[in-house]
Amino acid sequence: MDLPVIAIIPSAGTASRMGFDKLTTPLCGKSVLARTLEAFQSLPIAKTIVPVTPGRENEFKSLLKDRAEVISGGSCRARSVFNAVETLKDCENAIVVIHDCDRPFVKPDIILQTIEEAKKTGAAIAAVPCASTVKEADADGSVSKTIPREKLYFASTPQTFQLKTLREAYAKLSSDADWETLTDEAMILERAAFPVKLCRDSEENFKLTTKKDWDFAAYQLSKNA
Repeated sequence: MDLPVIAIIPSAGTASRMGFDKLTTPLCGKSVLARTLEAFQSLPIAKTIVPVTPGRENEFKSLLKDRAEVISGGSCRARSVFNAVETLKDCENAIVVIHDCDRPFVKPDIILQTIEEAKKTGAAIAAVPCASTVKEADADGSVSKTIPREKLYFASTPQTFQLKTLREAYAKLSSDADWETLTDEAMILERAAFPVKLCRDSEENFKLTTKKDWDFAAYQLSKNA
């Protein structure tokens, strides 16, 4: 039996490093949120859930129309995703695809790769191999060693899981866990000692974090128009 696929698009960030609301501001005529959702339109997604900053639910519902279910997010990314997972009481046998809203250039192919891998293994994330030489430093800023880059990857999204596996990982979090330090869902599975497979991603799937990223994205879109 094929498992239903549910997309969760966390959208409750503050965009403090960008300086403006990057998700709803038009980027070359279309909001980042709309561009991100478009990547999922051609895929067999049963439901899309968008956790947003509490108090902005009606704004996002108006923006999204019927393309996604809008819910209240939490105080951090991990809490927002957990809130979305908690709404899936009737979908225990499902695959959950979690994707950063501010990665609007994700390719459907990498989404599908993580879905197929998660069906087999329980968990899979997109990641980009590290191409730079990486140094580890001591507290005084002196180099302590060079880390072999062959084993290093930059984690991105989508991060995709069997829902039952993700639930088990959440349940194993200690009661005093600092949710603010859980910067992606793979960390939750790592702490619970669940294996997570890597799917090789493209550098084109970059995150819009700073104004420099925004300007580069606008340049790329205008160049390809």
